[in-house]
Amino acid sequence: MEIVEERERLTVKRSVVANAEFDDVNLSNTRFHNVNLSVSRFQNVNLTNASVSDANLSNMSFNDVNLSNVRVDNAQIAGMRINGVLVSDLFAAYFNRQSAAAADPSDGPAPAVGSV
Repeated sequence: MEIVEERERLTVKRSVVANAEFDDVNLSNTRFHNVNLSVSRFQNVNLTNASVSDANLSNMSFNDVNLSNVRVDNAQIAGMRINGVLVSDLFAAYFNRQSAAAADPSDGPAPAVGSV
């Protein structure tokens, strides 16, 4: 099936559309619920102000991405790396620095998490 230069609302339910390709398509304000996007590829994608919840992002990789002002809450981060550094190690270093600063206030404030 091919849809070219259409501006209609598309609703797809209980369907298999594996191996689909979207190129130069505006999917803004689209809702994906109970969708399998495993092994999908996203290139030159604008996800500004998007929201992801109850998602399995395990074994996913991000390259050349803008993560400015990204907020991650209630996440399982075991094995997660940023620029090759385990996030759990970054948190450990941060909390150790916070503990040391609390014990010795003359050491000055600890740097913000983003500057570690």
